[in-house]
Amino acid sequence: MDIMLVGGASPLMKKLSLKLHKEGHRIFVLSGSRDPQNHYEHVFERYDFSYDKASVEEVFRSVNPDVTILMGAYDSNYPGRDFRREAVAYSAGLQNLLLSWSALKKGRLIYLSSVEVYGGKYPSAVSEQDKPRPRGVRPRMLYQGEESCRFYQEELSMDVVILRLDWLHDVCCSTKEALSSICGRKCLDAFRDGSVSYQRNYAYALTYIGDAVESIYKVVACEEHQEALYHISSSEAYSEHDIVKKVGEVLGKKIEQIDNIVGEQHQIILSNERFKAEFGFKVWCRPEETIEKTLQYMKQHSNKFLDADHPGMDIWHKLYYAMTSTLGALVPYLENLILFIPFFMLNNRATDSQYFSKIDFYLLYVLLFAVIYGQRQATFSGILATAGYLFRQMYTRSGLAVVTDYNTYVWIAEIFIVGLVVGYMKDSLLFLKEEKEWEVGFLSEQVTDIGDINDSNLRVKEGLIDQVINYDNSLGTVYDATEQLEQKQSVEIFFCALNMIQKLMDCPDVAIYRVNKEKYARLFAYSSAKAASMGNTVYLPDKKSLDEACNENRVYINRSMEKEYPMMAYNVESEEQMEILIMLWSLPFERMTINEANRLIVIGKLIQTSVRRADRYLEALSEERYHSESQILKASAFEELVGAYRKASKEKLTEYVLLQIEVEGENEKETVDKFTSMLRESDYIGNLSDGKLYLLLTNTDLKGCSFVQNKLKQNGVASSISEEGRL
Repeated sequence: MDIMLVGGASPLMKKLSLKLHKEGHRIFVLSGSRDPQNHYEHVFERYDFSYDKASVEEVFRSVNPDVTILMGAYDSNYPGRDFRREAVAYSAGLQNLLLSWSALKKGRLIYLSSVEVYGGKYPSAVSEQDKPRPRGVRPRMLYQGEESCRFYQEELSMDVVILRLDWLHDVCCSTKEALSSICGRKCLDAFRDGSVSYQRNYAYALTYIGDAVESIYKVVACEEHQEALYHISSSEAYSEHDIVKKVGEVLGKKIEQIDNIVGEQHQIILSNERFKAEFGFKVWCRPEETIEKTLQYMKQHSNKFLDADHPGMDIWHKLYYAMTSTLGALVPYLENLILFIPFFMLNNRATDSQYFSKIDFYLLYVLLFAVIYGQRQATFSGILATAGYLFRQMYTRSGLAVVTDYNTYVWIAEIFIVGLVVGYMKDSLLFLKEEKEWEVGFLSEQVTDIGDINDSNLRVKEGLIDQVINYDNSLGTVYDATEQLEQKQSVEIFFCALNMIQKLMDCPDVAIYRVNKEKYARLFAYSSAKAASMGNTVYLPDKKSLDEACNENRVYINRSMEKEYPMMAYNVESEEQMEILIMLWSLPFERMTINEANRLIVIGKLIQTSVRRADRYLEALSEERYHSESQILKASAFEELVGAYRKASKEKLTEYVLLQIEVEGENEKETVDKFTSMLRESDYIGNLSDGKLYLLLTNTDLKGCSFVQNKLKQNGVASSISEEGRL
């Protein structure tokens, strides 16, 4: 097939042209500029025309391509130095390209877009159905390009495919390539400076550039496709902390890792399910491999990545850079000196000429360098011109006569005045030009900053609007929900509270622990396996940061995003002793705020009030609930307790095991006294309606139960799992 690639030279363009060449296709390139440094490999024909030129239509008619690929987000003709100016040129050029291609009425057009078009909050993988919310000039420019292409696909029924690529990674062989990728920038900072800054709350789905090229080719080569929009992504999230950690491991030396965590959680992961289902997708290379290869290349070719004065540069390259910089500074002076020779010869010949004797070639010589280089070279050329003038005058007169001649000084003054004035004007114009460029750059940065501030303000505004509209988060709603706990018994309160916390805090992974005086936290109820990931028993002093927050009676917030800790936790004290510990595990980073912490405190206090009320009620009825002078619950109380755990286990909030205790020839109290010391505070002993003695092991599975049975056996007590047995 004849394939037209439209875009400036880039790593993606290079790999894509290589792939197409290997597959036997003929490649044409519309470069969009006349930059001689842009090098394209395996290209049959190259056209160096700007996209907005009328000749573009003639190029398309001449090539008549079967497939046209617009590099779009990966077009190096738009490097991002001046977003607004580039956006105008990009839009005009894209419209001309689309009109020229549509005039052929044949072939397929592929537009390469980027994950940059998504600028909002996306807690889960982003599918093609999710509408982009571009923030910033460049994202809006790319999204406008998508919309232009979609118009030709939907309204004109033309074969147009939009491919959104996630963040790409590849082995970086130059500083320019390193600066254009996330992994490359981190490697370059660590290699150059020995320090890397990162934001722990930022995560990306890094995709190997080779995998992206293979996916693009599948769309190029297919005869038909089902959709007009696909995401190309590995869909595997990597945080900036993971990237920096890997860079430190590969570099082989200690680097300073600076966590600049600011703002809310930022994670945009493109879902590749649509593309994978139709074309298939396989990850051939992961970021860890490219980081390792990039750093190896940087070590072997340090001169490409380090400045001349960098301490890591070897002595030979330092000498090389010193010599080249010195020669670069001397070139204008050498040029000045060399051009002095022909002007000296012309002046000597013109002196005796009837027609050219009035022409002052030295003045022209000084003016030439003053106009081109400015005052410095004008001064040097004036010195050379003076020396040449004096030398020529001494052909016919003595040196004393020349230096005492009034006309000599008039001529010298004329040369230097004219040269310095013109040179000063040149320097002034150059300074004004640089100042204007600097001012334009500064104002452009200011406009960009204002845009970023506006985007931030919009996010804050949206959050406040959500808080106003979403009345579920109001304190009145919290109180109404916790008031339902007043109808529950002590044990049931915690299971009901678990569901209530899930709803009010909008967090699916919640765990409640009971804490004793020795600071051992026992898992009481949990909503998921993730919520119980800290274990059934936690010794709080081993969790330093969590223990400090509990001791200070404040909400623990996991701002460092440590995986082994919950996102937020709060302990509810009773008579200056920790009693209840609430853990939230899947709270988004942007909601880890003082507002959320205060809400958790209110919920915890209201739960505590309900628990205290229930405990006082049960304490008042202790004579009716327990057999006299024993810890054995009567049948009615014990059946109510077992029923509460049975209901909670069906809702996957806890697990338990009910053991039947064998009582042979002894009364129940004597049997219970044998093993009471080995029980936990959360275990219960009682009778059921059948009159038999049972032991309720809370938050215990069959493995833990077998351990308890062995202990009972060692104390001379036989036991067996009841019929309902376990969760």
